[in-house]
Amino acid sequence: MNAIETLAQFVVTTPPERHPERAKQRAKNAFLDTIGCMYLGAESSATRAAMAAADSWGRGDAPVIGTDVLLPPPWAALANGASAHAFDLDDYTLQANDHASAVLVPAVLAASHRTGASYSGMDIIDSYLMGLEVIFRLGEAVNMGHYNLGWHTTSTLDSIGATAAVCRLWGLSEPETASALSLTTSLGSGYVSQFGTDAKPLHAGFSAKSALVAAGLARGGANAYSGALDGDVSFRTLLCPPGETDFEGALAKLGNPWGIEEFGLGAKVYPSCGYTHRSVDASIELHNRLGIQSADEIEGASASLPDFHLAILPFQVPGDRTEALFSTAYCVALGLTTGANRIGDFFEDTVRRPDLQALTARVAVSARKPARPEINVDPDDPDVVTVTLRDGRRETARIGLWTGAPGLDLDSAGFESKFHECLKLSGIPAAERRAGLIVDAVTALDTAETLDMFRTALNEDLP
Repeated sequence: MNAIETLAQFVVTTPPERHPERAKQRAKNAFLDTIGCMYLGAESSATRAAMAAADSWGRGDAPVIGTDVLLPPPWAALANGASAHAFDLDDYTLQANDHASAVLVPAVLAASHRTGASYSGMDIIDSYLMGLEVIFRLGEAVNMGHYNLGWHTTSTLDSIGATAAVCRLWGLSEPETASALSLTTSLGSGYVSQFGTDAKPLHAGFSAKSALVAAGLARGGANAYSGALDGDVSFRTLLCPPGETDFEGALAKLGNPWGIEEFGLGAKVYPSCGYTHRSVDASIELHNRLGIQSADEIEGASASLPDFHLAILPFQVPGDRTEALFSTAYCVALGLTTGANRIGDFFEDTVRRPDLQALTARVAVSARKPARPEINVDPDDPDVVTVTLRDGRRETARIGLWTGAPGLDLDSAGFESKFHECLKLSGIPAAERRAGLIVDAVTALDTAETLDMFRTALNEDLP
């Protein structure tokens, strides 16, 4: 079988009982984390644009999380995907170099509003885990060559995984699932050159929306070329460097072991591109070591990181939030000055603060050749931050393994704390009460016979 046929067989025939308990718990953490990011990003310019675009095309029954807007499921998936990724605070995988849950969770939630269908909590966890497994193995098959060509894998790979998840939830047949996966390869696209603009979070929304469209087309009878991933003219030949793919080896591991157990998900504790996080940790270490109280104490600073990391972090002194998320200099300036990189630090009034802008301009960021470029983030090749104070002191910090890295990610209590912070900063009414209801609903998701409690927690009007 070719790659698409192999994936379709796996998605359709794997029994849900095969999911380990730890995988289910990590899936629930991912749902909670992503929903929190949706609430936080619901008022972002990308989400507002998605809702405005959909407004004249009719209302539906799928909610845009954090708003009172109901849209047809594909459009709700688009808006919620954009919200989930608006602050770059959502989780990621190092294998696909993507933001899997920001695509999978919006797609699965929207797909669960299929007319006439009823699903349990375990149904949506199962479909999420199946889609995530597809993403892990596709990432192994094509990266880092595919990503280094400039493709945003949250678009190109996660759209395929999300389609697998929707097909699983809807119970499509193997031929239908194969067609849907192939159709998605004609829908998923996005370039890393869009980072720092609204297009980047919209990529997550596009992928979630594409999953519902492709699965719906396949269910309606549309067929597509089954060699679209690894055929003579395909993803392999057009979107990857020659000789740098291994579909056969990667897909042989599908579900054995599960990628979420083998690799884990990276949890974002800072609202910025993951490639800034080692420099952030180093800056916070220096802040604490030197007892820095203000930006005025700092003469200058420098940060060194791998060249392919810096390539997608093009901004020095950012002009707005979307640029700040991709500015190593700004993230370092924050860490040195405040000893933290908080969500509120990326609101417009802080980004434009004169003392931070002046310090950001004094942070020299340089690229270096990585020791092992085939490794996405190499713990043995640390980011290096050096700061010089006006009193003459000069210190350096090196960070190879960063806070929230896979294997060092948050526990359930950490996810709950982050979730409460996201809802508080979102400004929604009764945020604390809403947060408690959602935490309880997600905790019980794998045993819930229906989605009623979960949907009520998300949508019920609260005083």
